[in-house]
Amino acid sequence: MKKQKTVVIFLAAAMLLGSLLAFVPANPLLAADSSWQATYWNNRTLSGTPALQRSEADLNKDWGDGTPDPLLDKDRFSARWTRSINFPTSSAYRFTATMDDGMRVYVDNVLIIDSWTDSQVHALSADVYLNAGDHNVKVEYYEAGGKAVAKLSWGAIGGNAPVPIANWKGEYFNNTSLTGNPVLVRDDASINFDWGVGSPAATVVADNFSARWTRTQLFDAGRYRFTAEVDDGVRLWVNNQLIINQWVNGNTGYTAEIDLPGGNIPIQMEYFEGVGGAKARLNWVKLSGSGDWTGQYFNNKTLTGSPVLTRNDSQINFNWGSGSPATAVNSDNFSVRWTRSLNFVAGRYRFTATSDDGVRMWVNGQLVINGWNDHTPQTFSGEIDLPNGSVPLQVEYYESTGGARVEVSWTPISSTPSTPTPPTTPTAGTGTVVSALLNVRTGPGIQYSVITTLSKNQTVSLSGYRNIDATWVQINMSNGTKAWVSGKSYYLQTNVNIANMPVWQGTPTTPAPTSGTGSIYNAYYVNLRSGASVAYPVITAVPAGTTVTLIGRNGSSTWLKMRLPNGTVGWMNANYVTNSATFPSLPVLSN
Repeated sequence: MKKQKTVVIFLAAAMLLGSLLAFVPANPLLAADSSWQATYWNNRTLSGTPALQRSEADLNKDWGDGTPDPLLDKDRFSARWTRSINFPTSSAYRFTATMDDGMRVYVDNVLIIDSWTDSQVHALSADVYLNAGDHNVKVEYYEAGGKAVAKLSWGAIGGNAPVPIANWKGEYFNNTSLTGNPVLVRDDASINFDWGVGSPAATVVADNFSARWTRTQLFDAGRYRFTAEVDDGVRLWVNNQLIINQWVNGNTGYTAEIDLPGGNIPIQMEYFEGVGGAKARLNWVKLSGSGDWTGQYFNNKTLTGSPVLTRNDSQINFNWGSGSPATAVNSDNFSVRWTRSLNFVAGRYRFTATSDDGVRMWVNGQLVINGWNDHTPQTFSGEIDLPNGSVPLQVEYYESTGGARVEVSWTPISSTPSTPTPPTTPTAGTGTVVSALLNVRTGPGIQYSVITTLSKNQTVSLSGYRNIDATWVQINMSNGTKAWVSGKSYYLQTNVNIANMPVWQGTPTTPAPTSGTGSIYNAYYVNLRSGASVAYPVITAVPAGTTVTLIGRNGSSTWLKMRLPNGTVGWMNANYVTNSATFPSLPVLSN
């Protein structure tokens, strides 16, 4: 009897266990997280060993002037929150991030909000379409001082799933200004349309519509020519650069060239149709590889007009002697401009050019070699610190008469940028003003005050130093002080190469511009004008004896900018204003 009872109990337990197992799904779903996993660092870069890790119920933080925890520096910390969140319905969701200072928000590893800068409290939103279910959300944040705020919220806003885009995302608008919501979004295999007097689709009007196409395209490094054929207006961005801007009526084609690095490049084309025919086409062709220079050859010494020859040169290493670069180019009195982009490893580089006659070279937009004069074969060099990545290079050369030769090369000096120190012996020399006027300033830049103005053919003594990019050169004044003038060759011709001078290490002092007051005299009424010349319109007439606030002057101190007692601002001839002794100390202003 006892054995029978034991069997019955065992069978009952087995049946109960089986019934429980029957309710367990074959593929159990992972539940969304109920809290945020928070990680904090005592730096602004989310790097190194975390100072604190914990779970947090929400992301709705306003620490004011305080800190999330005593372990953290209240003005210098960063944080990362991660969580799997269940979104109950398929819909577009609007995420709103409120921050002070920087915040980034990712949904399913896609960055949707990016405000990684010091700031005061502000909010940004982004809309994302999500299918119903669990999605991963990550928030990164840093605090840089003052108040500390980090909040994230979201809500469904409806809408349909976005159109899957494999090629061009085409957005079409029933207006010519690409405003409002598009009436059609579709995947366009190419931009190759000639609609005539028709329409792109039933929902788009036949006249006065616009379209925007966007995509990312894989390119090999090199120079490319883009061609847009449209009726009517077009704008084209390649690698975030506006290279075609013809937002006008007309049936025509436009071309533009651009150097591209290798990789995925964003392209955006915008188009509008007025009335009549409608056409929009875009294509491109590769002109040269990234290892080639694009050389433009001119039959003059000034690189002006249209080039007589454009070709790809694998390197700049030419010795034409008394000959010519090509049959289309003169053997004397010609010039060449070469351009290219090249990837560099961050560091300091020395660039060298040997030429007969003139040569100059820009690296990363800075003039590092300037030997723009007639000479027998001569070698120039200049040094520059370069960042990692693609750097634009430009070389210009001209040949006068006799031998023609130009060679360019470079070599790394150090793997990390260094600060040049001036040698004990500066490179002294003289310069001659070749422009009509040349301002002399207290420092190397137009932000510094003008001391005086030099005229054409005046000579100056060079102190022997330049600024870091060789665009300004220091001179010796007659009173023994130092000053600065532009070193660009169309302002100043020098008997030494400015790029070879040591970089000046001092700190220029800029006298604080003095304003002051003046009084109108020498006439019953004096005209106040909108600019520093009688060619400018009269704003008002100012009676004698009026006290005015002096704001600035023109370069020659013949006109003064002033503010009247009623707040009106304008220019007046300095002959009608007292206190002339203070005029030279006023800042030089443009109209």
